[in-house]
Amino acid sequence: MNKVLKLLPLAALAVTALVGCNKKQTIFIFTAHEDNRIQLFNKELKSKFPNYDIKVVSKTTGALMSELQAQGTRTTCDIFVGIEITNAEILLKGNENLFADLSDYDTSHYVDEVLEYQKDTVLADGTVRKGHKKYHIQDKEAGCIVYSKSLVGDNIPTSYDDLLDSKYKNSIIMPNPKTSGTGYYFYNGLASIYGKDSALSYFNNLDTNIKEWSSSGSGPVKGVDKKEIAVGLGMHFQAVEYANRNSDIGITYFSEGSPYTLYTMGMINGKQNNSAVKEVYDYFFSYVNYLDNSQIVPETIYKSEYALTPTVENWKSPSDYGVDYTNMKNLLDPNYKNELLDAWKM
Repeated sequence: MNKVLKLLPLAALAVTALVGCNKKQTIFIFTAHEDNRIQLFNKELKSKFPNYDIKVVSKTTGALMSELQAQGTRTTCDIFVGIEITNAEILLKGNENLFADLSDYDTSHYVDEVLEYQKDTVLADGTVRKGHKKYHIQDKEAGCIVYSKSLVGDNIPTSYDDLLDSKYKNSIIMPNPKTSGTGYYFYNGLASIYGKDSALSYFNNLDTNIKEWSSSGSGPVKGVDKKEIAVGLGMHFQAVEYANRNSDIGITYFSEGSPYTLYTMGMINGKQNNSAVKEVYDYFFSYVNYLDNSQIVPETIYKSEYALTPTVENWKSPSDYGVDYTNMKNLLDPNYKNELLDAWKM
């Protein structure tokens, strides 16, 4: 089989949908992403493929994981978009044949650092995880500290230790790592730098000032937006979106940098043999995902010569704030994640 060519995004605009049979075929795309991203997917895919009945199904992370673990390849899901990378590895550990093999796709348009999953990796316990090509990287989502300017006044926090001050009592929201990929990358970020025990000790102390361990990664930014809290540990791309329409929202980083994780996309094994499913996935891979990364989540995953220029107003990378991305450890290690989550008691 010939490799699927990586298509330059602008060139993909010229490709029109193929006209199939009169009866519309239904294609299910499962995602845990936010409504604005689902709207983008629907708009682009339904415009491109009017002869298919494309259903983008919103599911929580937990519901999506449970569906795929319970149903396996019998699931109605054809294409998945937005499974956090460690969760994707958990699914593959439980069923190595769950996802379609994507070896025929050219991924040279990605920056090298997001392709580690394709290489053999030594896990925390010393065993070797074999590299594979059973998903593609869909986006990179990173965290920031978001705050209400009017509520914090001159007391803008400058470190994680600042957040332990009693003046922030009942004024902080962080997503719960057990239910949110955002919460997990903040937890894993500190564990990556200081070790699991130090990270747990910190969050145990922070619990005194926490108003809510939100179930969703969107909770902190929404809480700051409504002035329900002073400070949130939240998603950078969402914080920028809200700050563009609410001047009371501020964004900052601590010296530990911006913690992050990667999200994946792919097809359920066997579904790639359906020409309609593969056609939709190929278009998503070669064009729609470029739009999503440009218009909503511009953290870098594509090499500059292939990426679209970010169109998000006031977008800045962590380096623009004088910090780096956190050196995250063990994103490909399900056992390590389970160990961290088993130790989490909040």
